[in-house]
Amino acid sequence: MRGIIGWMPPLLAAATLTVAAWAWAGRPVDLPPAPEAKLHCASYTPFRGDQTPFDPTIMIPRAQIEEDLARLKPVTACVRTYAVDQGLDQVVPVADQLGMQVLLGIWIGRDPKANELQISTAIALAKAHATTVKAIIVGNEVLLRGEQTGETLATMAQRVHAETGLPVTYADVWEYWLRAPRVLKDSVDFVTIHVLPYWEDDPLPVSEGITHLEHILAVVHDKIPGRRIMVGETGWPSAGRWREDAAPSIVNEARYLREFLVWAKSNDLDYNFIEAFDQPWKRWQEGTAGGYWGLFAENRTPKFDWAGPVSEFPRWPIDAGISVVLGLGILAVARFSHHRPTNLTRWTVSLGAMAAGIALTLHFPHGWAVARNDWEWLLESSIGLAAFATAVLLSAVALAGELYLAGGSLLEAVAWLRRPWLGLKLRQAIALLRLASLAGMATASLGLCFDSRYRDFPLEAYAVPALFFFVVDIARGALIRAESDRREEAAFSLLLAGSAVFIFFNEGALNLEADAWCALNLLGALPGIAAWRGLFQRRRISSSEASRPTAASPAL
Repeated sequence: MRGIIGWMPPLLAAATLTVAAWAWAGRPVDLPPAPEAKLHCASYTPFRGDQTPFDPTIMIPRAQIEEDLARLKPVTACVRTYAVDQGLDQVVPVADQLGMQVLLGIWIGRDPKANELQISTAIALAKAHATTVKAIIVGNEVLLRGEQTGETLATMAQRVHAETGLPVTYADVWEYWLRAPRVLKDSVDFVTIHVLPYWEDDPLPVSEGITHLEHILAVVHDKIPGRRIMVGETGWPSAGRWREDAAPSIVNEARYLREFLVWAKSNDLDYNFIEAFDQPWKRWQEGTAGGYWGLFAENRTPKFDWAGPVSEFPRWPIDAGISVVLGLGILAVARFSHHRPTNLTRWTVSLGAMAAGIALTLHFPHGWAVARNDWEWLLESSIGLAAFATAVLLSAVALAGELYLAGGSLLEAVAWLRRPWLGLKLRQAIALLRLASLAGMATASLGLCFDSRYRDFPLEAYAVPALFFFVVDIARGALIRAESDRREEAAFSLLLAGSAVFIFFNEGALNLEADAWCALNLLGALPGIAAWRGLFQRRRISSSEASRPTAASPAL
């Protein structure tokens, strides 16, 4: 009992700090309310779960579209579509029944036959539901993809307008409208531009998003005078990697959309938000961020209200409770009550266990958001379980005063992998966890060095092993004394440190997420200093022995 009493101050302090951290992260943020009861329009693609437009056999059932539009009707009276195949032609008659309107999209690509089918289907729909179709968008970002010329698109737009008598337009990123030929600009009834501050070549923080959009509209008005301009796509992702200081989050998505609504209302601007529902299939093309632009989550629940404060973690008390339980679980499995450590060790282990609880509470939802299939979810879960095991075992050896058990080399881990039937000792288990964390961090960092645009920074996944191994290595003096025969550690150290430097300069100091990842890489690399010192020391000894004169052989 006396031992448990000694644990109470650090445990209470660590738990209090955990709850305080969650309360700060989940604090409500005041934002301007939406100035109108309904949005002008929102992009609608009906795909859910494993459904994808790249599956030519898929046919979206009408009931699914009816359910979606009924859910959208209280929020907006208009939806924008992008194609009329795979069951999307049913959007128009369903919208007609619900009293909604449609910006009817025609998907234009390279295939002439497919293009003709899209055009003829859209014309038939427009004729049958003339009051429901607000306008027809002939092609989406076709110039950006380089699949047709502006002249060809102009011919298509003229044909659609002539056969339907409805307004027609073409939609593309604003830069490509400036490059479009005059014939295309003259063939549409209004210009539809896409402005996405997050995806700009020079990304902008959410605080500068509306200023940027205002500037773009002024440029387009100047280059295409006398034409009505509609913002056909604008929005902000609620999840994904940072791009410089453009940070995806629910609060930032709500902030951008609400500030845009205020500005659009005061400037009488027509617009369409991208998009109605999160689209998981986009993560294969655009990374995590691509799947999280929706006003509604994939499960069709709204992400935030259009009036009042918005919280990034509205259920933060539950998250705080999970974090504390995980922290206590780490200590319980490490058998904290069976040891009599120093007071400093109690505080260090308590704070570390609660910090690990926070990281794990963040990791598993993030892993679910990132995973695109069951295999990736299994990998994310395995990484989380390895982080939990790392926290448990390192806490256990610290409490027992046996930090030497955390000094197993990567070579010892490899030796067990070669002969696992010989049994796994605690020292080898910790070495295996170190090998797994270093290999995982190195793999993620190499991906970020060579193909960074759509890759996340897996902070939550590797924060626990990076921090725990670093603290334990300091405690056992591994950063000071030279450790020989650790070439693997030296190699990982060089790889992680080099990746950190490259990522920092490639991403820029404004990307705080990248900065944090670089810091974790350096924490993982620092213990390798002792390995390098050991290699150099061994080389000096070998050189000294090689240069030492030998005694003359006795005469025979």
